[in-house]
Amino acid sequence: MFQKDQLSVFDWIGYYILMAIPLVNIIVLLVIMFSSNSNETLRNMLWSQVLLVVLVFAAIFFLFAGLVPDIWNIIQELISTIRQYIGM
Repeated sequence: MFQKDQLSVFDWIGYYILMAIPLVNIIVLLVIMFSSNSNETLRNMLWSQVLLVVLVFAAIFFLFAGLVPDIWNIIQELISTIRQYIGM
């Protein structure tokens, strides 16, 4: 299906339908990315999507990693306030 030089509109619709199905999308992604005879444009698009997801997760991790101790302190203060209010 994705081995032609030019993908039709229906090929792209089929691609997006396959990518909407959980777990199937991972298998399709891996097959297309590592297949030597799949469409080069589609393969490059998938590589760019994977790279973008990795970069976004890395940015989220580095942005919020410094906030974890602050959030933990807020939770502890909230628990101690609730305990004082309850009378424990």
